[in-house]
Amino acid sequence: MAKDTEAAEAPAKTVTERLDEVFAPWNRTDEPGLVVGVMKDGALIYRRAFGMASLEHGAANTPATRMRIGSISKHFTCLLALLLAEDAKLDLDQPIRTYIPELTGPGGEPTLRQLMQHRGGSRCYLDLSFVGHGMAVPPVGHALALQQRQKSRNFAPGEAMIYNNGGYHLVSIAIERVGGAPFEAQLKARLFDVVGMPDTVSLPSDHDITPGVAAMHIPSRGAWRRGLFPSEEVRGEGAIVSTVDDMLRWTAHLRSRDRLGSSRTWAELTELPRYADGSLGVYALGLMLDEYRGLKTLHHSGGVMGGTAQMILFPDQGLDIVILANGAKAGDVVRLAQQVADIVLADQVGPETPTIDAEAFKGALGDYWSPETRMVYSLSDEGGVLKLSLCKGQVGVALVPAADGWMVLPAGGLGEIAVKIEGGDLLVRFGQATDRLQRLADDEANGEAFAAAALGRYVSDDADTIAVIERDGEGLAISQSDGLGRVRAPLIPLSPTVAYSKPRGALAQLRNVVSLDVAGGEATGFRLNTARTRNLEFRRMSR
Repeated sequence: MAKDTEAAEAPAKTVTERLDEVFAPWNRTDEPGLVVGVMKDGALIYRRAFGMASLEHGAANTPATRMRIGSISKHFTCLLALLLAEDAKLDLDQPIRTYIPELTGPGGEPTLRQLMQHRGGSRCYLDLSFVGHGMAVPPVGHALALQQRQKSRNFAPGEAMIYNNGGYHLVSIAIERVGGAPFEAQLKARLFDVVGMPDTVSLPSDHDITPGVAAMHIPSRGAWRRGLFPSEEVRGEGAIVSTVDDMLRWTAHLRSRDRLGSSRTWAELTELPRYADGSLGVYALGLMLDEYRGLKTLHHSGGVMGGTAQMILFPDQGLDIVILANGAKAGDVVRLAQQVADIVLADQVGPETPTIDAEAFKGALGDYWSPETRMVYSLSDEGGVLKLSLCKGQVGVALVPAADGWMVLPAGGLGEIAVKIEGGDLLVRFGQATDRLQRLADDEANGEAFAAAALGRYVSDDADTIAVIERDGEGLAISQSDGLGRVRAPLIPLSPTVAYSKPRGALAQLRNVVSLDVAGGEATGFRLNTARTRNLEFRRMSR
């Protein structure tokens, strides 16, 4: 009885104590960690660092530690483009070819605005690089050269949305050409210096040594490896290094908007795109406008090799949260930021966004293939939750219920996709089109039938890559090389004409689907799809 009385009289935990509990798993000296900053109504309420900035040197993270913010960089790029539009140096609704005339193919057609909203339809240099050379580091200039050679694309400009880092790389080049100074210098002069962000810089390469920047860490067989992004020319797509203090100064300015930019510029930054059918997209200019538990949010996350970041604002509640992490095991920073909001806004948040019970779709779990788009979508049960993956992705994304039996992916990097089970098929709504996908049956004969048609050498002009499909012991393997590196992975047949690659290590999440074009019992070529690349053509090379 006494114990019950003591428990009843124990003081409630403070917000700080509850937040400390959330981040306690990273409060250690043998793993990398993260840095957290939280502002409420203009006042700093939480600012703490956890884990190590460098395991190699035994240096701990501090609130002053600089880390990569990844794709959170994108809205800085958009704002700089809008400022140049104010100066009449850029027109966001002109084709990118206006400023980069070397883009003579379809990659020159999207407007700057479409590229910044991921609606340009062009293929991304980064995704094509992963296909052709994996984690090898190409020479500077390769990104533009690869996008110049494209004769095809994912979709026509404006028709749909697929997250595309390459579009931001092109916009960065346009900014540099019209702005009269290097892209990185323009960011500093027009944004970072004006707002007062002394520890923020755009750093194109992880190979450059910059004081105060935490090492990125990737787990590997019970140990850690350095996280180095496989490019020496990352720009507006994700190159910024910052601190939580600088980023909270920035989120405060996203609210006040009083040091730079016209009212029109700020309105355009958060204006959502509208499709031909009148529906609104979810991705503005480098920022997503969304809701969390019934509260409006303005947010973007970021990911690099061995690091993740999240910036989220609750405009109506005066809450800003920034989390910067330097270890791939640092957890889901998006979810961590939501947990912070749950605590700070405990009396204001609504119910959790509902997930879908996988048991109700038990008979529909499996892989589906589209003869039209050559895409494979998979429904899976992960912990009782129905999840969707594209191209046999390693990790599925929880679906959210929508109207009329449709289920949607939350706003994020896979694009705007809705699915529905109908008559044993999977309907997929992507952009303005709805596609009907067929269930792929699990048949042991698939492997031999696929091998009989597929073995051989192929070339992709758009990716400048040679692919070889060959036997590997009792199975199959596919090797891809553009001369800069080589990617080899097991190839797992799903049908007599469809298979997927299953790379290991750092490329484990970058799976490809290969669908054969067959004539006379032999593949004349194949189409390669990834989560962000559609119908990349490979043709059979002469024997």
